[in-house]
Amino acid sequence: MRDTHAATEDAAADDRRTFLQAIGAAATVPALVGTAVGDASSESDAPEPIRSSDEIVPITHGIAVGDVTATTAVVWARAEREATIHVAYAPIESADKAGYERVSVDGETDYTGRVRLTELASGTEYRYFVWAMPAAAGPMSKRPLDVDELTADAMPDAIEYGTFLTAPSSTEERSVTFAWSGDTWGYGDDPIEPPFPGLRSIAEREPDFFLYHGDTIYADAQTPAGKITENTPLDEALEIYRDKYKEMRDPPASVAERTNLRELLESTSVYTVWDDHEVINNFAGPIEPLMPEGRRAFREYWPLDRDEDAAPGDSNRFYDSFRWGKHVELFLIDTRQYRDPNVELDSKTLLGREQREWLKDALADSDATWKVLASPAPLGYPSDSWATSADRTGYEAELLELVEFVQTEEIANLVVVAGDVHKSVVGAFDPDDDGEFEFVEAVAGPLGAPSGPADEQYAPLNPTTFFAKGEYANFGTVEVAESGEAITIGIYDEFGDEQFTKEVQAADIDPGPTPTDSIESSFDDGTDGWLVSQNGGSDQPEYYETGGNPGGHIGDEENQGGIAWYYQAPFSYLGDRESFYGGTLSFDLRQEQPDQQFDAEPIEGGDVLLAGDGTQLVYEFRDPEQVPGEEWTSFEVPLTASVPWIDLTSQDPLATEERFRDVLADLTVLRIRGEYRSGDDASYLDNVVLSK
Repeated sequence: MRDTHAATEDAAADDRRTFLQAIGAAATVPALVGTAVGDASSESDAPEPIRSSDEIVPITHGIAVGDVTATTAVVWARAEREATIHVAYAPIESADKAGYERVSVDGETDYTGRVRLTELASGTEYRYFVWAMPAAAGPMSKRPLDVDELTADAMPDAIEYGTFLTAPSSTEERSVTFAWSGDTWGYGDDPIEPPFPGLRSIAEREPDFFLYHGDTIYADAQTPAGKITENTPLDEALEIYRDKYKEMRDPPASVAERTNLRELLESTSVYTVWDDHEVINNFAGPIEPLMPEGRRAFREYWPLDRDEDAAPGDSNRFYDSFRWGKHVELFLIDTRQYRDPNVELDSKTLLGREQREWLKDALADSDATWKVLASPAPLGYPSDSWATSADRTGYEAELLELVEFVQTEEIANLVVVAGDVHKSVVGAFDPDDDGEFEFVEAVAGPLGAPSGPADEQYAPLNPTTFFAKGEYANFGTVEVAESGEAITIGIYDEFGDEQFTKEVQAADIDPGPTPTDSIESSFDDGTDGWLVSQNGGSDQPEYYETGGNPGGHIGDEENQGGIAWYYQAPFSYLGDRESFYGGTLSFDLRQEQPDQQFDAEPIEGGDVLLAGDGTQLVYEFRDPEQVPGEEWTSFEVPLTASVPWIDLTSQDPLATEERFRDVLADLTVLRIRGEYRSGDDASYLDNVVLSK
């Protein structure tokens, strides 16, 4: 890989001159300069050649190429002032196949511009050159390039250059390697400042592309560019956002000489994903007043090309998929722009209906060997997004929907790569507990933000943890072999030292559902993924190895009083369970103390709650003696409308068979009441069985 800081000026000048001479050999290439002319075919109207570097407008914050496909790429640059940005490009091994494009920029986009390159050769390494000239006052001139008219001393300082690799076509069997991480500069009261060694270490690995996976800036943390707060005036926010992106490429000299981001972006292409800190911490979709300004700056400062109906950089759609040969398809999703606010609801969306349906269709239609889902936040590690064991957000219902879709459609070889949580964690998940993994997930980062200790993965998804480490800066890599038979996940510290690698075979992931007549939790080996739902939140229950009925069991205590709380079933109980209609739910309960009993109202959830398809059904034990005592008490609940199940979401008080079957066919919540006593209370659960 070329190191721009190690290369001498003479070598850089020679490299540029050689490439420009190759372009000059092309039959017709538009002129380098962008001055106004009348008739472009008139030799007398042709613009004067560049005689001095003073005639060139500086490129101020480096260059980048992004959203590369087999035949297209988008080049990004920023000029110092109003100008025309020019891009010349050609395959490194075939400089005679040169191309040229340009775009005018002004203050409306903070002098940033994107140029879309088309008709590229697949699986080919390209070199590209970027420079800017004063903006044209009229039509742009076109004439063959005469490189002899260019002064050599104008080139080294005036022209930026880099390299990128186009994706192999969807039929090409090629190996693919990429790196990912995120979370850079400006977090908390004592932010980590540049340079960020991880960015340089990634460049040194020469990946096919880099996935910059969220929190590319910390707009809401204090850096020299400023700080966004909820009180920042909208007319000031855009400039702060823009300045954040500028300082990530060129930090103030008082802070550091460089961040290493420019050098990485010059060496490979990038796919950029946003998360919350591009706007403000934990922001939720369109209700955030600052989102339009944060979104605009993100769009201005990255080479995005994710909407075929929009010019590069003009679309607010940030989700799309990118194919890399026969074996890899990368799915980028946006978990911020469309999400519902994080208020107390049982079911909310991170993706929005349109994006969610696109993702399902795209996964189902893909014939790539490996489907790589780039989710800013992990699916299987607690955060403020998909799932959390500390504060029930309600987004788990959408997570369940996606997991069930992967199972029913048998989406083969799904690997999730994520960031956001400032830990490195690699694991696999078997949510239906059939002994086969539905997907593998790898989390990496941060590059330049504080990192705490790693926590446990999300228990209701039945995880197997291969690696977990916190309190250090890191990045991840993915390598898919040319044969497509295996994918290798690597975790490295910021200096490039290996922390963990794991090879996953295609045979290791089998998403197909396994028919079952019963689902059981004996709690002999752990909590089996159960949570405790109380006071609008959920957390892990206490696990007891002995004292159950028999063996292990789970329990919890509540000292708030006044609100019934529940044991919440993991994903293995959920999904399409219509075949269990007419079956039973049985379990054992006991209490620490059986006095001060109260009867929860149905609106609080009854003794058992089932939810799905927008319907909530509750069942209550009508016998006054049917309350758990100090010894284990067994309960059996018929899963049929022939006994009185209360429909909380219908004007009819009792559930019909049709409504009951609809709930079971889309079961998203199963809860068993754990509190029967006013005041301080302790409850224990064992031997839960859902059977046909």
